[in-house]
Amino acid sequence: MFFNNKLNLQNSLFAVLMLVFTLNSCVKTEFDQPPVGGDGKDIPTNATIAQLKSLHEVNGAYDLINQDLVIGGTVIMDDRTGNYYKTIVIQDSTGGVEVKFSNGFLYNRYPVGRKIYINCKGLVLTDYNGLIQLVGGVLYENGVPSDIGITENQERTNITRGFLGAAPEPRLVEPGDFNRNIVSTLIRLEGVQFTPADTAQTWADAPSGSSVNRYLANCCGQEVLVRTSGYSDFAIQKTPSGKGNITGVLSVYGNTYQLYIRDLTDVDMTGARCGGVSGNEVLAPISQVKAAYTGSTACAPGNTKIKGVVISDRAGNNLNNRNVYIQDATGGIVVRFSATHAFNLGDQIEVVISDQELSEYNKLLQVNNVPLSNATLVASGVQVTPRVATVAEINANYNAWESTLVKISNATLTPAGTFSGSKTINDGTGSLTLYTYSSAVFSGNTMPTGPVTITGIVSDFNGKQLLIRNLADIQQ
Repeated sequence: MFFNNKLNLQNSLFAVLMLVFTLNSCVKTEFDQPPVGGDGKDIPTNATIAQLKSLHEVNGAYDLINQDLVIGGTVIMDDRTGNYYKTIVIQDSTGGVEVKFSNGFLYNRYPVGRKIYINCKGLVLTDYNGLIQLVGGVLYENGVPSDIGITENQERTNITRGFLGAAPEPRLVEPGDFNRNIVSTLIRLEGVQFTPADTAQTWADAPSGSSVNRYLANCCGQEVLVRTSGYSDFAIQKTPSGKGNITGVLSVYGNTYQLYIRDLTDVDMTGARCGGVSGNEVLAPISQVKAAYTGSTACAPGNTKIKGVVISDRAGNNLNNRNVYIQDATGGIVVRFSATHAFNLGDQIEVVISDQELSEYNKLLQVNNVPLSNATLVASGVQVTPRVATVAEINANYNAWESTLVKISNATLTPAGTFSGSKTINDGTGSLTLYTYSSAVFSGNTMPTGPVTITGIVSDFNGKQLLIRNLADIQQ
């Protein structure tokens, strides 16, 4: 019996040794590298996000998707920081869309940078006051519909996780370029700052959990609404005091565009605020500055100053006392200061206009709201020789000659009376309005009769007009 037990023990030991040898011969000494991008996979798609969104044509409607539409997109916003709740935003090359779920902690499954594929059949397209969303279904309570987020069962059958990578590069846009096609996509704004009222303020109301709107603006005054949830983990932090860049997802509420950031790494605003003067600005010809305006409010080029001779006469008071017309060899422009200026006819001045607003006031182009401290007197008593031209030539070159000095010979002024208001200049080649504000010191003077030579500034007030500076501009 003892012999048999011993034999059995020897046989067992031999079996164990053989098993260990067999296992060792099968085990690889180097481990496989994990697949790039994690555990995702790619599947074919047959629709773009833009094509999907085009199926939702009526705001407030609930559109059940009956087609086998498969879209793919990269997550550009998740719920990790709490600025979005039970919602992610995905984007492809054609656009982006919000996707709503019935549960949270989506960043564990669909973090920013994760590619996902959605079989949309059985899901629903709707909108939240104009913002298109993909949801799981519709619930009716007392006949009133409301959306239901995508459920866990729908996740398992309708959503496939792709590989994890980087989010798309944000599109660089200007505030005036916002449109519905880029809603729910990642954008980037440069050269912006929070308005004074919203600088160094909390992003949202964390104690109450209330969302808060803060406003950004570029240096030429175009504003952007930034909306932040009171449940975001950065709600209690303060908005930056400087100027710089911000990245976020563009949203819309009715007709108001809104920007949502993902976290504070989307914000880089440490530069000097608008209106600052470095002393290193580059001198630009006025014609170059005017060319930056293409029909809608824009910003003057950065790190720029202009130099010209004042051709308007504040003593004559035939203009707003915050405005000055200046002219160089390439053209002229109106500079509108933030307060009443003290520059006189014939003064040569330099004005820093970096990033200042370029806009039209009743069709007259101006650099708007420039701080007085941005202007420096260079010389006084400088003469500008007016361009001798006919009325026909002025009318033909009106935009190019705007805010410059011209001289018209052998012209008549009608109707007779004082200068105040609108009069007609006629030199036989055409007609042009001569306008005198009631504030002008000479507005009550009687106009001369007969042919005159008129020197004046080519201007605009929803129509072509000429402004004289003082009575010396009318010569018989």
